Amino acid sequence: MKRGRVVVVLAVIGGSLIWVAAKGLTGNLVYYKTPTEILNQGDRAVGERVRVGGLVVPGSVQAGGGTVRFVITDGTASLTVLNTGSVPALFRDGQGVVVEGSYESDGAFHSDTVLVKHNGVYRPPAPGETPHSADVPGGG
Repeated sequence: MKRGRVVVVLAVIGGSLIWVAAKGLTGNLVYYKTPTEILNQGDRAVGERVRVGGLVVPGSVQAGGGTVRFVITDGTASLTVLNTGSVPALFRDGQGVVVEGSYESDGAFHSDTVLVKHNGVYRPPAPGETPHSADVPGGG
């Protein structure tokens, strides 16, 4: 009888730890939709705050009046983005980006945040080499 209680208590504790770990991991996942997924949702996507990822279409970037307008694509569909926030220094044509905002009834994605995707490869300077200002955040 006493052994049975210990097993039940250990099972409850183990299950609780697994549940806490699973919730912690899912809360830290960064998921984004593609332009194709947003456009396939149609009116259901309007007004929903989401992240959308894709490549900036070369020649589509236009800045003016506090807004940066560009087009992103996933290779299948394209989506016009109107960004009212700042864009990172690494933002350029052909760059992979993730934008945060909402798809609106005007057919454009209105964003306030642009995140630049990069390959994540870090190469430290060779011995005796001085990093260039372009390699340092905020460098000019």
